[in-house]
Formats: sequence, C-alpha cells, structure tokens
Amino acid sequence: MSQLLQHLPAGTRCRIISLEGDERHTQRVMQLGLVPGVWCTIVRKAPFGGPLELALDVARLGVRPTRELRIYVDV
Repeated sequence: MSQLLQHLPAGTRCRIISLEGDERHTQRVMQLGLVPGVWCTIVRKAPFGGPLELALDVARLGVRPTRELRIYVDV
C-alpha cells in the first residue's frame, strides 16, 4: 500500500511508486534521480514540514514535499 513520503519516520527504507503534482517540480526531482522504482532511505527530516534528506544508491538529495510535489512510496 503506497504512502506519502513525508509521513514516514527517519530511517525508513522505501521504494518510489509515483510522483504527482506540478510538472515543473516532478520533472526536476526525476532529473535528480528520484524516479519510480528507485529505493531510497529517509536520512533526516526537518521539523515542521521542512525538507527531507534522502539517500539513494549514488547520491543524497534534499527534497521538500509540498502540494506541488507529492511522492508516493511503498515500504
């Protein structure tokens, strides 16, 4: 069952299912390597809905999920 990435705790390893929202935002994170099928780990979460630090196999990304960018994952 898919969940929103920002609702998971730090330390969770998950697989990206889909990206939804504004095309500009979704295209940008896809260019950075966050595409459906990729496994990532939530390294850190900033308080009060701030950005998330994600570890992929080859990089670390800072992502701020918003209404314009919803990332659905499977744990």
